[in-house]
Amino acid sequence: MRTTILSAALLLFGVGAAHADDVVVLSAAALKAPLEAARTIALAATGLGLRSSFGTAGAVENRLSTGEAADIVMLPPARLDELVQHGMVAGDSRVNLGVVRLGIAVRGGDARPAIATEADFRAALLAAPSIGLADHASGATTGIYFARLLKQLHLDEILKPRIKLFADGTAAMEALARGEVAIAAGQISEIKPVPGVDLVGPLPDTLQLRTVYAAAIVTRSHAPQAARAMITFLTSPKMALVFAAAGFDPPVISTQIDHVGPVKLNAK
Repeated sequence: MRTTILSAALLLFGVGAAHADDVVVLSAAALKAPLEAARTIALAATGLGLRSSFGTAGAVENRLSTGEAADIVMLPPARLDELVQHGMVAGDSRVNLGVVRLGIAVRGGDARPAIATEADFRAALLAAPSIGLADHASGATTGIYFARLLKQLHLDEILKPRIKLFADGTAAMEALARGEVAIAAGQISEIKPVPGVDLVGPLPDTLQLRTVYAAAIVTRSHAPQAARAMITFLTSPKMALVFAAAGFDPPVISTQIDHVGPVKLNAK
């Protein structure tokens, strides 16, 4: 899928030889696939280089707070609000990039369990000999949410011996591809780009978490105009196709929410 996303992006924008200073982005790991595609095409489309570094939402916030250099930060809006309050991010520069849902994955070629309803989802978890999840202690949005969801469903103690925790959702999916766990759960944007895993589907709507991701300019950016141009590029209609291929739904209009959907467990 990573190759497919990148190939589609290259067809949308030709790549030519050019040189430019990099716009440095600190981003939540959920945005890795579209940003990797954007890095290849941004230079030709904008004349700007793009260098991205990824981590859990909590880790990215901590890295910026402790002085790591960046021009743009990409996180859920409430995380950005905290950074705005501390004077580290320009609030008027914030733009929503997309919304991502949670899904279940199995190793490529394995049987796909039914998960369309809450009862199906419970049965799939109870039948799995091992389950890969992001570690909530790392600050991963999905790790925090699933820890609370399993407790809400009264499955936390039952499944505890079978759950294997990883640094983030992508690491959980990579472990699934290696056969270290039987199924894994995480954001769809962390499932689709990983070779060797199959997306079973999104969680049922009654259990779903839709996380908004937004971009904003870091106040100490050495190139704020270039950062603004890069955000404009990333929110262009053609880049919307790249985000869609990576598993994102279109961005919501409001910039005041982190999560939309029936279940609103605070994943901050």
